[in-house]
Amino acid sequence: MGTVEKTLKCPVCQDFFTDPVTLPCGHDFCLTCIQAVWETDGPNEGPFFCPECQVFLPSDLNLEKNTSLQTKVMDFTTNRPSTAELQTTTPSRATKSSSTIHCDHCIQTPSVAIRTCLTCDASLCQAHALLHQQRSALRDHTVVEVTGDPLSLKCREHRDELKLFCMEERVPVCCLCVLVGVHKNHKASQLHEACTDFKVNISIVLSLS
Repeated sequence: MGTVEKTLKCPVCQDFFTDPVTLPCGHDFCLTCIQAVWETDGPNEGPFFCPECQVFLPSDLNLEKNTSLQTKVMDFTTNRPSTAELQTTTPSRATKSSSTIHCDHCIQTPSVAIRTCLTCDASLCQAHALLHQQRSALRDHTVVEVTGDPLSLKCREHRDELKLFCMEERVPVCCLCVLVGVHKNHKASQLHEACTDFKVNISIVLSLS
């Protein structure tokens, strides 16, 4: 990415600024992106901070649109090569962009997704992925690397999250598998605990070899 183009892109959504605002620390963000980062369990709750430098900001901060930066973005994007020209000169990049997974929560301004929440069956951009970490009601959700097929990471029979590990058949299973499915009455443990145990056992074997 060129130096000029990089300065015109939001560090949260990694796309060109939309209604950019400048924080007191000097860092710029899309208005909707910084609002998504600051969204909490209740309205107007702080503290507010800059995602780039982690500086805490006043709770009564008034976000004003940076019209100068918005004009620069519009000028730059207007003078860029057209989509048709890009497809002619770089077909491989055009093909790659068509397979990009976008955030399911960014409707008006599509943002590239970097994570997938298996609990919500939703793809998340950087801002909404951060929101999942900060909001207490969402912290227990299972968030993984972005995927276009979240069902492939779930139980094929019940379409539920694979949170348990069947100790008898040595496979990941969902809660319904153990309660009413083919793994009923099988001994099971938490998937993350089983993963930790396997790592320990592998380390022991490698140390003895």
